[in-house]
Amino acid sequence: MKCLIVDDDPLICDLLFFFCEKIQEITSVTKTESGFEAVNLISETNYDIIFLDFNLPDITGKELLNIISQSTAVVMVTSHKEFALDSYNYNQIVDYLVKPIDFSLFFRGFQKAKSFNENNKQTSSAKIFIKDSNKFVHIDLTEVHFFKSEGNYISVVFENKKILTLMSMKDLELKLPQQFQRVHRSYIINLNAIDVIDSNSIKIGQNEIPISQSYEKVLHQKIHFLN
Repeated sequence: MKCLIVDDDPLICDLLFFFCEKIQEITSVTKTESGFEAVNLISETNYDIIFLDFNLPDITGKELLNIISQSTAVVMVTSHKEFALDSYNYNQIVDYLVKPIDFSLFFRGFQKAKSFNENNKQTSSAKIFIKDSNKFVHIDLTEVHFFKSEGNYISVVFENKKILTLMSMKDLELKLPQQFQRVHRSYIINLNAIDVIDSNSIKIGQNEIPISQSYEKVLHQKIHFLN
């Protein structure tokens, strides 16, 4: 699970970062004290959990909530207990932490975020239809080898065919179940379709797919190695 911490208090940032590192299921943690930097991070990466300070000096937590995807679990961090009432106006808020924060409160928020994500994955993975030209086609995800970005389009690659559809990689990544993993800015692979993993690439059939360094750790954590 990928986590983003947004809080202008460096002590709170460090504390939440420390707590995240104690959770084995959290494989990647990014922290920032700037709301505007958070906007750029959110636009570039799909996070599973965002710990978000409500009161930021440059852009408010409320403004950031309008940017964050409805399918991303958000745990609000605030000094004001009364914010709990406002939080019910946002579907993606799963919990709120009132400062000072201890590990038990943090872990409660993490568990709620985890349940939120699992429910979203179950809902999104039941059936997927993609637009192919002027029609919608149902695809069996178990038969998909990988997805490749082709400019504004995505190639859905099977063993003996591929379908080109108009979609962004970020939106696609949010809709895929756990057996799919992004390994490069242009590739999302089906972990069950991998034939060979090299030092910096993956082979699926006759296709060689590059692995970006930023995704390598998460990939290795998802795969079971015999030795």
